[in-house]
Amino acid sequence: MIIVNLKGGLGNQMFQYAAGKALAIKNGDVLKLYTSDLENAPAIGNIKREFGLKDFALTTALATKEEVAPLVPGNNLLARIFKKIKAEIWGSNNLLFDPNFFSQTGDVYLNGYWQSPRYFDEIRDALLVDFQLREPTPALFDAFSSKIKSTTAVSIHVRRGDYASNPVVRRQFGICSKQYYQNAISTITARIPNATFFIFSDEPEWVKNNLNLAGESTVVYIPQNGMSDTHSLVLMSQCQHHIIANSSFSWWAAWLNQNPAKIVIAPTPWFNSLRYDAHLIPDTWHTLKKNSL
Repeated sequence: MIIVNLKGGLGNQMFQYAAGKALAIKNGDVLKLYTSDLENAPAIGNIKREFGLKDFALTTALATKEEVAPLVPGNNLLARIFKKIKAEIWGSNNLLFDPNFFSQTGDVYLNGYWQSPRYFDEIRDALLVDFQLREPTPALFDAFSSKIKSTTAVSIHVRRGDYASNPVVRRQFGICSKQYYQNAISTITARIPNATFFIFSDEPEWVKNNLNLAGESTVVYIPQNGMSDTHSLVLMSQCQHHIIANSSFSWWAAWLNQNPAKIVIAPTPWFNSLRYDAHLIPDTWHTLKKNSL
């Protein structure tokens, strides 16, 4: 059995699920998801996040505390109660690719971020199925989706939130500057003069005050009444081209896009002071300096 400990926002949860799914397929094993860290986030000092994968049409079961207890160090009493079994705990809080990841067999508890497409590129077709929305979808989603599909749509993700307000987060992750977005928009419009921009942001006022877009554009607030973060991510993925932030949220939107001619512009460096996998940004994507303040 492969148990994935989910933590962080939707994009992080998708990385964790995708890596776990790839290992489960490789081992011919069962995959389960553990959500305790999401539910107890305030108690352990993290930002509380919802179980974002619930809006996808997944059939993966949730792991119980009884199933997790024998696999986690420190749960010695529970391990004795529930009969300790041979298991591997494969954890990593760094963001680099671990080439030994697929050497794990038997019962495995995955506790990490796994932010590299090298874990799951080979199961892309399966993930494209898994990351489809449950039906029915909200009326607002359907309206946006129809508009996106009727235009040459380019998504722009403006990630602000704690990137802008928390000095520690900003120092580590950095934030895409106004100049980055202006350069990215100029690059896109030079190649796609009839582009219609759909701007997805948690701070729409910043967008309105800082991004002067020529032509037609629509701002989609994240989250928006009637739509979850998951609905916004899927809408973003339906656009033909993308300008993403240094965020796993828009990374996944661009990765899920099946347009073979898609243009994806990503910021570099991805993080300011954190090491990350050199293959995080696919070779077919274009990078521009994010000019983080």
